[in-house]
Amino acid sequence: MQRRSYIQISSLIVFLSIITILIELTAYYFFASFYPVLGIASFVSILCCHILLEKSSTYEACFTYILLTVFIILTVTVLTYFSADHTSFISYSHLLHAIIAVNWLVPSVHCFIRYMTGYGTRINQYNAFYRNSSIIFLLFYLGILIYGSFAEDAFPWAYRAVIWENTANYTPFLALAKQIEDYLYRIIPLRDILIYLGARILIFVPYGYFVTLLTRKKSRLLKHLLFLMFPVLIEILQYFLFIARCDIDDIIYGFLGCLLGSLLFYLTGQIFHAISGRNFLERERTYGSTRYLHF
Repeated sequence: MQRRSYIQISSLIVFLSIITILIELTAYYFFASFYPVLGIASFVSILCCHILLEKSSTYEACFTYILLTVFIILTVTVLTYFSADHTSFISYSHLLHAIIAVNWLVPSVHCFIRYMTGYGTRINQYNAFYRNSSIIFLLFYLGILIYGSFAEDAFPWAYRAVIWENTANYTPFLALAKQIEDYLYRIIPLRDILIYLGARILIFVPYGYFVTLLTRKKSRLLKHLLFLMFPVLIEILQYFLFIARCDIDDIIYGFLGCLLGSLLFYLTGQIFHAISGRNFLERERTYGSTRYLHF
């Protein structure tokens, strides 16, 4: 009987994943705007996650659903991007990247809220779900970080206010000072400076968040050393591989981003405790599976 129940849940996961993909791609094909497509994708993801949680009583089903939908849309994105002359039935656009993000983010947030509030049927194995969904995020995050740090034509909008020189910059805030001067002479808009700062700080927020998560029971010195080591490592590699992007400012901005990520983790924990009365990611008493590692 238990095996039969597993088969039914697995079939439901596959069915809901296919329905989600069909609805998302249909919306993508007929709508040109971001907002209708992402709104439809978000609604479908929430509805499917709710059904899976109610039917399976485990967050593991939602993780499998996330994995399937993210993988399928990622495959579609890659195929359309590399299709000859972009003449495939579905044309490539950056909206596909946004759909991938929605397929991971919306179910993850939905499960977090469900776990925090504890409404409805009791659902088990959230820690395993959080660990596994975080692994998916980290794989994409590392890929984006490596691409943005070492690819010459990566994210040109983030470097609009930068004048490239074939040398490393060892003077703190030199690039920012030049940009402020250009802004005062009305050469560049203020938006370019804000994008420049925001991109360099925010890209390290996830790293700071997960380092704080993994070292929350360790010393603060270790945590802050890890905050500093990763930006330094990237700048060292850039010195040898792409010297034009080697900038001491990026170490400073990276450290600030890590501090913001650490603050975000502590705020998440405080909000979670205030609403649920429990500690965030505490070991579940009814957790019986040995297949997963707890944070």
